[in-house]
Amino acid sequence: MALVYMEPMRIEVVGKDESSNSQARTYAEYRLFATLARYRQRVRGARVVLRRGKRNGACDTVVCAVIVALDPSGTVRARVREGHAYAAINRTVERIGYLMRDASCCP
Repeated sequence: MALVYMEPMRIEVVGKDESSNSQARTYAEYRLFATLARYRQRVRGARVVLRRGKRNGACDTVVCAVIVALDPSGTVRARVREGHAYAAINRTVERIGYLMRDASCCP
C-alpha cells in the first residue's frame, strides 16, 4: 500500500481592525476548516478577512469575506455583513459550504 502525501490546507485569517480579536479569528479558521475538510483534495488554500463595516454611516457591523482557491484553478467567494463577528463568520462559512457543494468542480 502506497502512502499519498497531501499538502496541508492553508487557511489565513486576517483582522483588518478592532472588529476581530484572536478568538474571532480562531473561530473563523476552525469553522472554515470544518466546512472545507471534505473538499481538501480540491482546495489549495483559503483567506478570511474580518473588518468593521458601515451601515447608514455608523460602523456597527462586521464584514466577513472568504476566498477559497481551488486546485487546479478557480475560486469560490462569499461575503456577509452582520451585527456581530460570529454571526458574520457563521453565515459566510455556510455560504461557502453551499457553493462548494453546488459547484460542478467539486464532488
